[in-house]
Amino acid sequence: MENGIIIPDELRFAITRKCQGECRHCYNRSGKDNDLLSGRDFISILNEVHSLNPKMDRITITGGEPMIEPGRILEISEFCHSLGIRVRLVTRGWELDEEICRKLKNAGVTRIQIGLDSSGNIGYEDDSQTKWDTLHSWLRCDADGFAKTIEAIKLSVRCGLDTSIRFSLCRSNLNDVSDTYRYVSDLGVSKFKFRVLFPDGRAKNRLIKELIKAEEMAEAQYQLIKASEKNKTLVEITQPCLFPLPHLNELHKSPQEFNAYSEACPCGTTAAYIDSNGDVKYCLFDEHSLGNIANSSFLDVWNSKPARKAREKRCPLDLSGSNCSAFNKLYSQFDDYSMFMGNYAEAVKQKITRGI
Repeated sequence: MENGIIIPDELRFAITRKCQGECRHCYNRSGKDNDLLSGRDFISILNEVHSLNPKMDRITITGGEPMIEPGRILEISEFCHSLGIRVRLVTRGWELDEEICRKLKNAGVTRIQIGLDSSGNIGYEDDSQTKWDTLHSWLRCDADGFAKTIEAIKLSVRCGLDTSIRFSLCRSNLNDVSDTYRYVSDLGVSKFKFRVLFPDGRAKNRLIKELIKAEEMAEAQYQLIKASEKNKTLVEITQPCLFPLPHLNELHKSPQEFNAYSEACPCGTTAAYIDSNGDVKYCLFDEHSLGNIANSSFLDVWNSKPARKAREKRCPLDLSGSNCSAFNKLYSQFDDYSMFMGNYAEAVKQKITRGI
C-alpha cells in the first residue's frame, strides 16, 4: 500500500461549517464560520485527483449544513456530473423545497442522506423534566425537529431523489431502532445507515451518559438485521460489526434473506476527508488534521509522513471490517475499549446461535 502514491477513490467534502442548528450530537461542533475554501477550490481538488484516478466515481458533500451554501453544492455537483462522478449529499433536510430538490437532481446529486434518530412512537423527557415529542427533536434542540425531518424525507422521496437515513444509536433510542427502520421504509427510503453515536464534538461534552454497553450494541444490531428480512430498504451496519453479513458488493450473491450488509471502512486509503478550512483528515471523526491544502496540494498532504503513519497504525483496524480506529480512539477516552469489544464479541457469538 505504501510503495507508491495513494490516490483515493472517494472524496468527502465539508463544504461549510456554518449551520443554524445546535444539534447535541454534532461530531464537529458545526456553526462556526471558518470556511476558507470556495466551490472552485473543491473542484480543483477533484481535478487533481481525477486526473490521476479517472475511476474515482463518488464524492460526499457534508458540513456543517451544506444547504446553507446551495450554490456551492450545485457548482460542485454539476462538475462531478460532467465526469460521471456520483454525488451524495448529507443534510438535515430542513432547507429543502421542491425547487431546490429539482435543481439538486438536475445538477447530478444521486443520493440525499438525512439524519433521523427515532420513529415518533416514543416521547423523551430530559434532565430538566422537559417533555419532547421524540429523542430526535431533543437531539436537535428543536421542538419541531422530528416533524421537519419527516417532511424533508417525504419531500426528497416525492421529488425522485434516492433517499437514505442515518441513525445514530445511543442509550435513549436502543429500543426504537427497528421501529424507526420500518417507519422510514414505509416512507420509501432506499437505505438505512446504522451507526453508533460518536462521542466527539458536542456529543463529547454533553452525551457521555448516552454511550451504550457492548451487549446493548449487539442486541440493537441483531434486532435491526432481523427487521431487514424481506424488507425492501437496505440496511448498512457500520463498524464495529461482527455479525456475519455480506459486504455490499457481495450482497446480491448472499443466500440470506436479510437485506443488510457491512463494509470495511474506506477511510485513509479509498476515501479522504477535506474540511471547509482546508484541513485534510484520515476520517471525518478526527480531531486533528494530517495537514492543510493552504500549504501543500491535497495529494502531497494525503501522501505526507503524518498520513503514512496514520495509515500504518489505523488501516489494519479499519480494513478488518470488524473494528473502527476512530471509534476506538474516541470511546477509549471514556471507557475500556478492549473490554467493550470483548463483551461485544461474546454477545454477538451468543446471538448468532439464534439464527443469524
